[in-house]
Amino acid sequence: MTARFEAYPPDRASLVRFLEPGRIYRVGRNSACELRIDHDSISRFHAELQDDARGWHLSDTGSKNGLRVDGHLVLQAHLTDSIWFAIGDVYCHFEPLSPEQVHELRSQHNTRRSISRALSSRLSPDLGFEPLLAQTLDAMLELSGLGRGFVLYGESVDALRVRASRGIDLDELARSSFAGSVGAVDRALRERRSVVCGDTGDTPWLGVRPSVQLGGIRALICVPLLHDGELLGAVYADSRRPGTPLTELDQELIESIAGHAVATLAMARLRDAVDSLLQASSAAGARAPRWQEIRSACRMA
Repeated sequence: MTARFEAYPPDRASLVRFLEPGRIYRVGRNSACELRIDHDSISRFHAELQDDARGWHLSDTGSKNGLRVDGHLVLQAHLTDSIWFAIGDVYCHFEPLSPEQVHELRSQHNTRRSISRALSSRLSPDLGFEPLLAQTLDAMLELSGLGRGFVLYGESVDALRVRASRGIDLDELARSSFAGSVGAVDRALRERRSVVCGDTGDTPWLGVRPSVQLGGIRALICVPLLHDGELLGAVYADSRRPGTPLTELDQELIESIAGHAVATLAMARLRDAVDSLLQASSAAGARAPRWQEIRSACRMA
């Protein structure tokens, strides 16, 4: 029986996987685990999922923080129907799937990848620098389903400026009352990795921040803009309403858009530099004598 496994770490994108019959899935923090969940409450090899004659079997493999089903610590459990349980402090959901459901869900994933490719194809150096930044933000908002955001961009970290925004007044960004997560942006810039949060209320380091509490932020994502190891900025988006949790697929597609955008921005920046050189050369060339003039002057001499 094919099933869907979902895990919801409080400060990461949610993990969604299809479980195929006849396989054993290890759950834990170790990179060798088929279902890897990066959270401090999860042991390196925490649990296993395997199907048997009665359905899927969940078993503890010697973890530190155990498994909880219906609020009770258990060493093992049979998962035959849709059910919520906890691995360490991470809530998980298990759901058996019919072949029709599997086909529909895979089609949805393929559709999202197609949308991502279509959005990437719209990012062209021909747009110009500022429109390109704005379209990058629009693509991220469309993929994430979040309501508002902004783009930081600059030649260095100290020179980062807001170059595009949606749903956030630029004057608001400069005030101490900015209702966005400064901490999430700082963390993405400092650690050079995406910061994803499906519910700030379940994320201690975010939930206690005044900007998050005052702004009523429920979900957010911040993706650093990196090119050849150089940090050029970040794209930030958030929402005041809880929605469908951002999955690892969502994060993958958004990061792919960001990577394509940075490469395109580098091309646009190079094109602008070349155009400036050509304009300077053209201005200097207008003052330079023509070859025919030089030849005529030589004959007259």
